[in-house]
Order: sequence, then C-alpha cells, then structure tokens
Amino acid sequence: MLKEQVLDTIKKHKLIDYGDGIVVGISGGYDSVCLLHILYSIADDFSLKLYPVHINHMLRGEEAVRDENFVRSFCASMGLEVHVERIDIAGKASQEKISLEEAGRNARYQVFKQVLAAKGAKKIAVAHSKNDQVETILMRIFRGTGPEGLKGIEYIRDNIIRPLLDTDRSQIEEYVRKNGLGAVTDSSNLHTDYFRNRIRLKVIPEINSAVGKDITENLLKLSKIVVADEEYLRYNSELYYQKALYARDKDSIQLGLKEMSHLHQAVLSRVLRKAFTDITGSINGLEYVHVDKLMQLVISGRTGARLDLPLGYMAVKSYGTLIIQKQGYIEPEKFEYALGFSSEVEIESQNCIIRTQVFNGNIKESQYYMNNNINDKTGKVVKLFDFDKIQNKLNEDHNSQLVVRNRRDGDIFKPLNSRGTKKLKEYFIDNKIPKNQRDLFPLIAINKEIIWIIGNKTSDNYKVTDNTKTVLMITYIPETH
Repeated sequence: MLKEQVLDTIKKHKLIDYGDGIVVGISGGYDSVCLLHILYSIADDFSLKLYPVHINHMLRGEEAVRDENFVRSFCASMGLEVHVERIDIAGKASQEKISLEEAGRNARYQVFKQVLAAKGAKKIAVAHSKNDQVETILMRIFRGTGPEGLKGIEYIRDNIIRPLLDTDRSQIEEYVRKNGLGAVTDSSNLHTDYFRNRIRLKVIPEINSAVGKDITENLLKLSKIVVADEEYLRYNSELYYQKALYARDKDSIQLGLKEMSHLHQAVLSRVLRKAFTDITGSINGLEYVHVDKLMQLVISGRTGARLDLPLGYMAVKSYGTLIIQKQGYIEPEKFEYALGFSSEVEIESQNCIIRTQVFNGNIKESQYYMNNNINDKTGKVVKLFDFDKIQNKLNEDHNSQLVVRNRRDGDIFKPLNSRGTKKLKEYFIDNKIPKNQRDLFPLIAINKEIIWIIGNKTSDNYKVTDNTKTVLMITYIPETH
C-alpha cells in the first residue's frame, strides 16, 4: 500500500513530528493531490495541522483557472481551507531576467514561507517523487554537476520535506484513481520547451530504449551511494573551510591560499563552493567550469588575476589570499572616534564596541596582566597598554588624542617585539593583507602612530612591562556580544 510506503519514508527520514503544522503545496496534479490526501489521512494520528497553498501562475489562461477551482473544491471536500494566490510569473521572469521555471519556483517558495510564518507552521511539504529525483539527477549531469549534484533532491532540507520521494509516479496515479480523488493535467508539462520536460518526455525514454531497461533504479542507487560519500566529504570540507577563512564582510570573503594549496581536489572544490554560497546566499549558476577555474586560480594563478563568477561576483588572487567579492566592490567609508580613558564607543560600520578602562598596579596580579591579552569564543579581545607612556605621547602634542579609526595615508607602526618602525602600508604588504581588507581593521592610534591593529598586532612602544605602574585596558567587543 502506498500510504504505508510513504509512512515508512516519513519515519525513516524523520520528516514529521507530532503536532506539526505543515504548509502543503498543491497544484492540482496527481503528485500534489496524492501528497495532500495521504497527509490528511494521517493527520489525526500525528495531530497535524494542514495548510494547503495553491499558486496560479497566470500562464495558461482558462486552464489555470480550472486548476485553481479544482484545488479549491478538492480541499473543501476534506474540510481544509486553501490559500490561493495569483502571481504574474511571466512579468516576474521578465523583470528579474530569469526563466519562467525559476520565477515560478521562487514565487512558490516565497508564498509557502509567508503562509508558514503567518500560521506558525513548522514544515513545507512538496510532492517530488522518485521520477522527479531521476529527472533532477540527469539534468544536473547534463549541466556538468559534481558528485554533490548526484545526490539529487533531499528528503528534508531546512524545513522543506518530500514524503513522496520514494514513490513512483505510476504508484501515485494508481492511488489517485483507486481513491477517486481526481486530478488535473498541466498542459505545459507536455511542452518540450522546458528542460525538465525534455528530459522526461524524450531523453529518459530514449536512454531506456537504448539500454533495454529502465534506468530509474540504477540512477537512484547511484544517488544513494553518492549521498554517503558526500556526507563524509562535506564534513571534512567544512573543517578545512573554517581553517581557510581569513575574513569576510557582507560583500566579500577572504580565504587563505596556504590553507587551501595542499587540499585534495575533491575537498578544495567543496571549500570553494561553500565560500561562494556563503557570500552570495545561493549556489545557483555556479557550475563545474567555474569551480575548475577557481581551483586553477588557487593552485597556479598569478597574484592580481581575477575570474568573473555568476550572480555578479568575481574572484581575485591577492598575495596569500583568494577574495570572492561583488563586482564593483566599494571600500568601506572612513571613520574616526575619540576615546576617553573610561569610556565605551560603538562603531556602527564595524558592528563593534570599543571599551577603555584604567588600572593601577594591582592589575599585575590578574590574568589580564599575566597573559597581556584575552581572546574568547565570542570574538572579544582584551589588550593591555602602558598608560603612562600613552599619556606622555599625548602630552607631546596638546592637540592630539587617543582615537579608534581605520587607516590613513602616512600611518606608522612598530609591531610588538620588532626593532624598527615602518609604514603601516609596508606592514600590511609584508603580512600579505589584501588592499580591500586593510580598511576593515579598526586601529587604535595617536596622530599617525598606530598603537593597536585590532585583530592583529599591538605596538612595541606601549607594551606592558614589569615597570608599568598604570595600565590602560582596551576591549574590543564584536557585534551583539
């Protein structure tokens, strides 16, 4: 029985919890009708609350209205209230310069999420079947996917569940007929203008004919094997990604070349995919050819080389780093705030707070003095400086003050335990800090002299020693911490 098979899938992959509210996408086709009916039949057992949602894409005129009316009637027969929205998908596709398929998918999930939030539901159920899985795998193969793409559609991703993913389309159609449910046929599913339709209507039948058997089960078997291997690679790739991640802001991400240069190609490709996804919010459009060129850039590209990427991004090789950033990246604005000696300053552009406090000799007995700095898991950093030396520097020029700012032309710096002073620009170059990252460092400074590059080194001129009598403690607190 199909219902029992779907229940097995639900339990095996933990798709549903007792008391869940579930938004159910229903087009009126066989798959979605089957899905909603099965969920309705088990609703009492699981104490489910079902919220059917239908999107009229306004692409097929009267046929689309027919589908909408069928869905309303079908849901009413079960005592379910359906949420219906009419959306001009053709207009959205034209405006956003994307395909009708992508525009429709984006619109559907946007509405699903809106209803999810409005109803306080937990899950979104969609009616992808075993056949959709095979079609998706083939589509990705033809588009040049890597092993990750061979996983196909996942049973659960975030809060989206697919209870019919182990179910064949023939089983679904038989279930609808046996239960007298009725369904509508979307005529656009018969048009070969769409890539998925061509795969379903032409490619798969041709392959089956050529090899003399249905390839569905073999492709699904391959997918399951890949899933296990991919989980292992994903876990390890995530660890290496965290090691390689140097810095990021809302428009760019910086990875260390040294940390990536020794990685196996299988891991490196996933690290780069992860970086692209993190900065763009999507993997869409990133194909094998892009990842391959990114790997070449990491391994053998010259400093300054760049690569255009999808979604309006680019990759740049700079000193010891690879930077993925928006094209037309704009350097951060200049900022400067005066610091008192018992104060707290919020820097909105940096999402941080700078706190200062003065201590006399008893600080020597604390862990702050013993360590000369504290870094905790929240990102908070504490550094200690000789207060008297800072006062003497300020007294040399009555117009000077202690400030937190980003870099300026002519800044100088004597790194801790170094012999000489150098231009801050030279220090950044020597330490292979890319140009577009240099303005991101908040600096504690007096005039042109840098006392602390926050996130980096302190100045040797103001270090705490055994002779220090009074200590200035400066605390950096990122974001909401």
